[in-house]
Amino acid sequence: MHAVSPAHCESRNDRSRYPESFRPGCMSRIGCVDWSGHIRSAWTAFVVMASLAIGCGGAMAGERPPAVSVVTASIGELTDQVRVVGSLVAREESIVKVDLDDVRIVSVEAEAGDVVRKGDVLARLDATLISIEQSANAARLARADAAMSQVESQIEDAELAHAQARSDMQRSRQLSDRGFAAAEKLELRETALKRAASSLTLAQQSLRVAQADRRVIVAEGQEIEARLARTVIAAPTDGRILRRAAKVGALTSTSGEPLFVIAEDGEIELDAEVAQADFGRLAVGQSAGVQVPGQAQPIAGHVRLLAPEMHAGSRLGRARISLPQAGGLTVGAFARGEVDIERRGGVIVPAVAVGDPNGKATAQIVKDGVVVARSVVTGLRTAGLVEIRSGIEAGERVVLRAGNFLVEGDRVTPVDVDYPMSTSFEKPILTSEAAQ
Repeated sequence: MHAVSPAHCESRNDRSRYPESFRPGCMSRIGCVDWSGHIRSAWTAFVVMASLAIGCGGAMAGERPPAVSVVTASIGELTDQVRVVGSLVAREESIVKVDLDDVRIVSVEAEAGDVVRKGDVLARLDATLISIEQSANAARLARADAAMSQVESQIEDAELAHAQARSDMQRSRQLSDRGFAAAEKLELRETALKRAASSLTLAQQSLRVAQADRRVIVAEGQEIEARLARTVIAAPTDGRILRRAAKVGALTSTSGEPLFVIAEDGEIELDAEVAQADFGRLAVGQSAGVQVPGQAQPIAGHVRLLAPEMHAGSRLGRARISLPQAGGLTVGAFARGEVDIERRGGVIVPAVAVGDPNGKATAQIVKDGVVVARSVVTGLRTAGLVEIRSGIEAGERVVLRAGNFLVEGDRVTPVDVDYPMSTSFEKPILTSEAAQ
């Protein structure tokens, strides 16, 4: 075979693939043409166009710097808070039970949820048997009064007999001293006087027995009256009925469950669980806000009580948060609260706008379209916000997110975004599309 020179403008394969008039590097009836110069010219034109395009892009970028989300530092108030969760409970529960066994409930006049006053009738029991006992007691009392009257009459007769016997004995003694009466008659008079005195003493003792019997009957009557009064079940205090177990026709039992449970004065509290790390920061009297599902606004309250011991297993402490304006809430409902530990006012910015790349808090300010790095001193942090004690003034525009690609001196186009500059139960949410 013969070697083919690389400088050859076509090969046998080229001849077979292309028609004669369209073979690369050749023209019909003219001969071979060198296309390398044309290729170099085309490549040079492409490079020139690309350079122009890059130059135009650089010119456009120079006309409009990149957009950056910024927020305006503002004056506000931050609160250091401890978050707690728990259930709503009654501050004090009043249990309504009955001291009568096996007495039928004939009516129920109150329901769970009713607000009652002290003395309002809640239910009534069957008082038939107790009324019969009361009538029998009244009869026994009347009989005791009659017996006392009879004994008093006997005492009067015994007193008269005793006086008569004493007078007879004195006359007999005078006659005996003069010799006009026999000694035997004097002895009879003395014996009669002793018998009269004994009869008077017996009558007086009978009166005391009758008086004692009457007192017993009176006491029995009082006990019957007390039992009769207990057949009307009344509210022992003002408040709201939490539970009702009384049912018409049921028999009462002193060992059974309470007929009613009342929240005294309708006062509701949050029985909150607090982590051990935060429990020591709480103090009685601190203000709090409690959010109950279904309520549009938090309910204001204050810490009323801190339990003296923690749960041994969970290491959670318990706190009672009083809610004076919690009327109508359901006991047992879940709730969460925030206890105010400390309040401070000053310049505040979003917490994400402050970074600490080298262990030192910094933020980026946009001034006249130029990024400026600032060292800042921070204070309280809560609800996605941070207090700036120094380094940023109110009204300055701060880059929303720290730790970005910007460096000091970069030119940017600031885009103001809305950011909630207040603490609440919800985390701050960016409200503009640019911020998101």
